[in-house]
Amino acid sequence: MVEMAFCMTFLLLVLIGVLFFGRYFLLAQVLLHAAQEEAKIAARTPNLNDENTREMTSGFTTAGTAVNTQSVIYGALASAQLLSQGTSGDMPPGSRVEILPWDSDGTAADNTTPQGTVQVRIDYPFQLLGNPFTGQSQSVAIAMTVTGTNPPFRFGNFTITERAVAAQEIYQQQN
Repeated sequence: MVEMAFCMTFLLLVLIGVLFFGRYFLLAQVLLHAAQEEAKIAARTPNLNDENTREMTSGFTTAGTAVNTQSVIYGALASAQLLSQGTSGDMPPGSRVEILPWDSDGTAADNTTPQGTVQVRIDYPFQLLGNPFTGQSQSVAIAMTVTGTNPPFRFGNFTITERAVAAQEIYQQQN
């Protein structure tokens, strides 16, 4: 029993680590695929300087409210059940979908879009435990110490950001 007590903390850390990184890589892969496919479509879409055109192309407003259920990003997030009702609905609070350079929020990273290209950026909040739609932030902390002096190892919550760039196939005016 003593050996099991010593091993349980390590086994629990390994198990939660597998769950944490597995969920992270699933989300990152879905978001990257959606951004890449959307960048290809946006590169061929005329009149991207119009906000309604960008929203219909991406399927979401910049704040993550659904406006077009037929878009590539909406379909990718729905198939991975990352929307508010699983396969339908809005993105969670804190999400963003931007077609750059038009939807730039002024951050330095948004100004890196090369001339003559379209960049799609998707931000999605990551939580290992809990529901990102409820706004309750839960993190997992595991302490691996006998004396209690070492701080616990935290599996925290953060925002996953994926970007994709495509060369414009249609000339766009960039305000």
